[in-house]
Amino acid sequence: MSFSYSLFRKNGPLAVFVFFLCLSLYSATSFSAESPLVTAQGGSKSSGNEVLKAVDGGAEFKGMTKQQIIASYGEPWQKDTTGEKGRYDEKWIYSCETENGLTYDCVFLYFMADRVVNVENF
Repeated sequence: MSFSYSLFRKNGPLAVFVFFLCLSLYSATSFSAESPLVTAQGGSKSSGNEVLKAVDGGAEFKGMTKQQIIASYGEPWQKDTTGEKGRYDEKWIYSCETENGLTYDCVFLYFMADRVVNVENF
């Protein structure tokens, strides 16, 4: 899936606001005292740019281990251990940075038993 920045150029700040509002609602997590969403040590807010390029370039992530992902692309910005029974037990979130310096969550890697089972990108 490719992303076009022309939406932001045409509609300005309102489009950016709506985009991030929708994104925050989409990625909302539990509000418990101990959140399962953890900012990874050493994770870069723009580390997802390389991951996104790899996904768009056709790189195959399914079946890779967490160690292989870290060795190839570095730590994610956030790790979510909430999981969904039968779908995944951990989600890694990589963030991308636009040319204007804005950041957004762009790649989601889903793990089951230490292996990537699904990839989503925005």
